Amino acid sequence: MDTILTVDSQNAKLVGKLTETDRLNATIAASVKEQLNSNLNQSGVHFILNLENIKFIDSTGIGVLISALKTARQNDGSFVLSNVNKEVMDLLSLMKLDKVFDFDQ
Repeated sequence: MDTILTVDSQNAKLVGKLTETDRLNATIAASVKEQLNSNLNQSGVHFILNLENIKFIDSTGIGVLISALKTARQNDGSFVLSNVNKEVMDLLSLMKLDKVFDFDQ
C-alpha cells in the first residue's frame, strides 16, 4: 500500500496528515499504525496528527490513535490531534476519549 501518512517538520514538531482517504478504518489501520510508530519510537518526538480530511473512524482506527498516544508517552513525547471533524469529535467524546487526547485547532 502507498504511503498514506505524509509527515513534515514544523517548529520542532512533526505534523502528519492522512492523504488520499477520508476514513481511518481497518483497511488502512495497519499501515497507518506502522507509519505513526516509526515516527514515535524515537525519544522526545512531538507529533501532531492533522485529521482534517478524516470524516469516519472505526474501532480499528481508534485503536491506532490510542496506540500512537501510548507509544509517544512511553518515549517522553507527545501525540496531539488537530483539525478534528465534528462527526469524529462526537465519536471521541461519546467514547470519553476527548479527555484522553490533546487537541490543537
